Amino acid sequence: MDERRRGMAAIFTVLFLVSLSLHIQYPIFTPYAIALGATSFFVSIMMSMSSFANMCGNLIAGPLIDFFGKKKFIVVPLFLSGLLMMAHGVAANPDVLLVLRLFNGLVLAFMTPACFALLSGYAKNSHQQGKYMAFNGLLMTIAHILSPTIGGYLVEIVNYQGTYFLIGGCILITALIALLYVREFEPVIVHKKELADSGGLKLDRHLLMIYFVAFSLMYAQGTLGYELPFLVVEKGMSTSDAGKLFSYIGVGTLVIVCMTWINRISALLRTGFGMIVLAACFYQMVVPFTPLSLGQVLFVLGIGLGILFPAITTLITEKIDKTKHGTAFGILSAVFSLGVIASSLTAGAVRDFISPYFIAFIVVGAAITVIGWQGMGHKEKTIVSN
Repeated sequence: MDERRRGMAAIFTVLFLVSLSLHIQYPIFTPYAIALGATSFFVSIMMSMSSFANMCGNLIAGPLIDFFGKKKFIVVPLFLSGLLMMAHGVAANPDVLLVLRLFNGLVLAFMTPACFALLSGYAKNSHQQGKYMAFNGLLMTIAHILSPTIGGYLVEIVNYQGTYFLIGGCILITALIALLYVREFEPVIVHKKELADSGGLKLDRHLLMIYFVAFSLMYAQGTLGYELPFLVVEKGMSTSDAGKLFSYIGVGTLVIVCMTWINRISALLRTGFGMIVLAACFYQMVVPFTPLSLGQVLFVLGIGLGILFPAITTLITEKIDKTKHGTAFGILSAVFSLGVIASSLTAGAVRDFISPYFIAFIVVGAAITVIGWQGMGHKEKTIVSN
């Protein structure tokens, strides 16, 4: 039991440190790329290509994780990512930066679904799965609060190059922790008959709904991740100011994930409510209808994100058998990446003509419609069965 607890502590530590390290670059990547000579549209291409590589890797990684185990797909990508992040610090031009982001997105595609599959494997029932996902959400939220602020101040102390070297070093230390302490307690057993009969995941309308909502969520977050740094650049604000703006989102998320009683509410209801909060926030950014400042809107938006991420992962674990969690989370990660690709390209192409926040509002509104339709279908099915 002690070894099992140590293994759980190790995977939570790895997830926290990776999230902290990678999100440090959120407020600094766009100014760094522009300093190297990138245009706003080329920045959107860099963000999209990284997410595209991540999406392709996610789709490949899922089945491999289920068949060959999880730890190796955590340790190796972390070592490679640490080296690639250090290489960001010596990039000579935007083209080199694009290649580095492309490869980094590809190697990290194997780590994320492996971590989530390993984490869900520690749970003995759906209640424990929800508990672990909620605790992971709490750690990720703390990382999201700290990392942008840390990144903003690091640039002012050690410049962009030094910051990327520190990020890479932190990821390498995380890889070493994963190598020494992460454990798998479920033996990897492959039954030929099961492989022949399984045929992969069956994407019924319920699962497709979850993935569409996940796409909409990341489209909204990707739009925010693209637009906020440009707001800072255009208004001449410092990188520490950008970090503070992102931290408002994290604080809002932290408030909601600390309310553990929320996990007792239906995951579908939580998902619908969280999307409504997101839609209201993006509409406020386009057509202000309340006297809230940008920081206050971002705080409320963080509350919506804090509701949504645990709800969506819970919906996935409720729908999919443990033996296919690697594939399910691989597809979920790919859908997340697709949302970032679509939002970055769209925002970069249309921001001079129409607000990207308005398009994000439309996408989130479509997801709310799908959730409502799904909820009505579930209610009708319940009535018929009774």
